[in-house]
Amino acid sequence: MDDFDTSKDYQIAGAILFSMALIGLSCNLSVVFFLNLMPSLNNSFGSLTLSQAIVDSIHQSLFLFYFAPCIYFRSDTLYNISDTFGFIILTAYQICCFSHVSISINRFIAVYAPLTYKSLFSKWNTRAIILTYWVLGIVIMTVFLKFVDCSLYLPKETWIFIFKDTPACFTVMW
Repeated sequence: MDDFDTSKDYQIAGAILFSMALIGLSCNLSVVFFLNLMPSLNNSFGSLTLSQAIVDSIHQSLFLFYFAPCIYFRSDTLYNISDTFGFIILTAYQICCFSHVSISINRFIAVYAPLTYKSLFSKWNTRAIILTYWVLGIVIMTVFLKFVDCSLYLPKETWIFIFKDTPACFTVMW
């Protein structure tokens, strides 16, 4: 079993990750570009969608420029800083989740409470919602991954990020 070479598997996985991240990043940047061109989307829904596309672009950029090369080249230097990138990737993912919830609530209110929609999702309120979920995502992940002795890192023998094996991480992983 020791003579089994998996380096080609890592290169294939890295190439697939790179391709998928490039497609994802291209799509999200297209959404950002499109939203800025369309005056009909200069509203609450457009702002929430723009915020989501930006955070998704950040997430995909990290996969494109860090995760895929890390898997492909298996560089010790890249693996040694994986906890930092794990933190940023998970933070972007957390913000993205909050963004999905905000967009869902926005659409729900637009359909089921159209008379209150305009006041609930005014320009000022929408900006406050976006700022809140960005700050909340950053704060939650900072507390969970930096202050609680828990990190998300990429072991060299795997293709996935895993949490550090500590009692605090078991609480965070719930």
